[in-house]
Amino acid sequence: MNFFAIPVFSFVPHKYRVLVGESGGKILGALLVCFIIFGIISGVKASYVIGDFAETVEAECPGFELKNGKFSIERPYTLNEDGTYVVIDDSIGKVSAGDVEDITKSGDYDNVCVVGSESVGIYNEGKYQVLDFEDLGDFSFSKQMISDTVFPALKAILLAVFIIGAFFSIGIYYLVAAILQFATGIIAKNGFKTELNDKDRFKTTVLAKFPPHVLVYVLGLFGLSVPFMVNLILQLGFIAVVLYFRSRDDEPDLNGYM
Repeated sequence: MNFFAIPVFSFVPHKYRVLVGESGGKILGALLVCFIIFGIISGVKASYVIGDFAETVEAECPGFELKNGKFSIERPYTLNEDGTYVVIDDSIGKVSAGDVEDITKSGDYDNVCVVGSESVGIYNEGKYQVLDFEDLGDFSFSKQMISDTVFPALKAILLAVFIIGAFFSIGIYYLVAAILQFATGIIAKNGFKTELNDKDRFKTTVLAKFPPHVLVYVLGLFGLSVPFMVNLILQLGFIAVVLYFRSRDDEPDLNGYM
């Protein structure tokens, strides 16, 4: 069977007698290619999200720059909601722990951040911290640098992470199949009076898990989460369908004896 046909025919129950005849390495390779494609698709989707966020930052965030130990911003920014207070204003100058403490006491705030031209003060989880920008040495950043460098790099990193994650995902996929194969054997023997050897049982489980896996993945792309138990039932259900067709193929053809 053609290498790339294996994942396609895994959706066709009556093709499994042929499919399980393929080598384990060939099946693994075919599914791995699919997992890498899924990783690329997920990475591209994540990149679009980052791109949309970058456009929002570009359109709505005022220009800012940290250079030579001084921070500047085009216009002051203030956020005060849900127990969080943030103020970014280069007219403030140096920020002290006392300044942050005064804000914390003035309202019911869980998180406070004050950014001035010379330092930043933070209150979080009952702790106060102050950082002087001079202590950062030559470190610098700006809105333009984030737009031109950070966001594109983040897109590339996310894509690489999803592609590398494909190898971990298929490892987990095979681990679950190694456990689930015992249920496959029970269903085959008790439900359809079919005996499977160890290799056929494992290959059947690996391949029959794939169509439900694709379904759950596609639903996830549209923001629909499938609970673990529902996913497991879908897998066992499709395995049962595959075994049903396998049992029909195992039935003797009585027409030749009539």
